[in-house]
Amino acid sequence: MLTHVIQATAGIPDGILAAADPGGTTLNTDGIVGFIVSKIVPILLAVVGVIILSRSGKGQWSAALTTGGIAILGIVFIAGAGLLFAFGESVAKLALGG
Repeated sequence: MLTHVIQATAGIPDGILAAADPGGTTLNTDGIVGFIVSKIVPILLAVVGVIILSRSGKGQWSAALTTGGIAILGIVFIAGAGLLFAFGESVAKLALGG
């Protein structure tokens, strides 16, 4: 419905939108999440570890603890977003009574 409204207001011919959407295209979100968890997260944790070790080696314990605390809060937020992504539909049904 929305594509027809956009198509009519923009003056786009029928064949262009039909060719752009083959119909069977899906996004592999499991593969994307798996790639992020297996490749990106370990690199980020290693960078944070190097920063903490370098600051504590210089005697800047306060800065090292602050960096560690921020990293832990970031991990908590990422885990919370992952939980909402995984259980979002059931949480919405529980909250909205659907």
